[in-house]
Amino acid sequence: MSAQPKGYELKEFALLLGDGDISTKTDLSELKFSGEDAFDLRDVCSNFNYYEAVESPVIRCEFLIYDTVDLISGINGNEYIRLVLTTDTAPDTEIEVVQKIFKVGEVTKSERAVTYILYTTSPGAHLNEANRVFKSFTDQPGSAVVNKIEKEYLNRKVKHKLWEEARGNFNFISPSWRAYDVISYVQDKIVGSVSGRPGYLYWETSRGTNFATMDMLCSESNPSFTNPIVYTYEQANVGAAPGGDLNAFKIESINYPDRANTLERLRSGTFSNTVLGITMPALTSGFLPSSGSTSDGKKDSSPSGSINPPINMGAKEVWGMSKHLNKGFPFFKVNDDYFSPEKPARIKIRALPSMKNAQNSANPDGNAGNMTFDTIQSSAYSTSRWQLLNAIKLDIKIPGNASIAAGDVINVRIPSSQSQSGRIELDEMYSGKYLVLGLKHTYTKSGITTSLNLSKDSIL
Repeated sequence: MSAQPKGYELKEFALLLGDGDISTKTDLSELKFSGEDAFDLRDVCSNFNYYEAVESPVIRCEFLIYDTVDLISGINGNEYIRLVLTTDTAPDTEIEVVQKIFKVGEVTKSERAVTYILYTTSPGAHLNEANRVFKSFTDQPGSAVVNKIEKEYLNRKVKHKLWEEARGNFNFISPSWRAYDVISYVQDKIVGSVSGRPGYLYWETSRGTNFATMDMLCSESNPSFTNPIVYTYEQANVGAAPGGDLNAFKIESINYPDRANTLERLRSGTFSNTVLGITMPALTSGFLPSSGSTSDGKKDSSPSGSINPPINMGAKEVWGMSKHLNKGFPFFKVNDDYFSPEKPARIKIRALPSMKNAQNSANPDGNAGNMTFDTIQSSAYSTSRWQLLNAIKLDIKIPGNASIAAGDVINVRIPSSQSQSGRIELDEMYSGKYLVLGLKHTYTKSGITTSLNLSKDSIL
């Protein structure tokens, strides 16, 4: 039988039942989804959604269950589901995940059956809420901290897929934060060793966990950048051979979330923003700050912070520093006055990690030597880089493709509404390479559809 654009094979789809929750120390790869405690969900699940996103540290799913065997009586909200599937568009690539139920919702009871939705997430989400990180981290790069958090607090033994080591060391204390909060704190203040830029993202896909900068994702260091999958928007079945799979790489529908929103970009500081770094004073028993005045009128010698020179990091500054998916600056029609560093729409103030008056011979900066520079550069660059990356957005639906993951680059071809000399030209604004910010695989008995949330920082 020939491959179908939305065809699939559901290799494994099992629910592991039990009397109680499994220990947080258990290696999930050792779980056995067979035997009397396992239940095959293929006959009772008619629909499910699978989600990944570069802003999410976990994968999540929603399974619609039509229950005629009283399965719900054995579910208490801590069970595990194992899903393994392939799609006809990528038969050699498996989506293989273990999910943990956290909610049973939308329960509707009829005479002979109960319908409900099993809401699941990666098991790390439960460990994130159950554990707290209260310790100091010194003399190691930020990426090493993230790796340690994964192993010690999230019980993650999955492989790293896109992983960019950070340069320099990062010292800090975690005051009983959740594991993902620690990772979020670190990624906002470090610089990548491959890209040489800040702007880290931490996310999970079926391939593993990822920790990389936006500039690494938009460069040849991303394996999907050089030869991305190409999707074309055109009339279905045009030129398709009988039994062929040409439609497998045709776009079914396109949505433009924000075709233009200049006012929002002005207000958010996309075009021009400034960051001020403040070094705070070190407080000791003999060196405490005063209220700001003295009783005898003499100069106040108590410690005070210092303000670093402002850094302007608008769209044009980031464009000159960053890697790009395509060649052209996306805001070429915007008034040049909007980019003026003298009129920033946003001014951010960042407390820097070095401590004024805390330096000593062993630690002349009061911290890791690179931290002050990396922190203020990261604060200035990261937000603006994210705004530039989202300069052009596109949502598309395509036949199910298990080989695409959040963080991949794909190539989209959209014809222009006008043609020259009888030839169909590409839309220069909306065609080109895009980064997959998020995806949703929607399963039904008749096939799988993939919805992609795309963005890019440049035009053809």
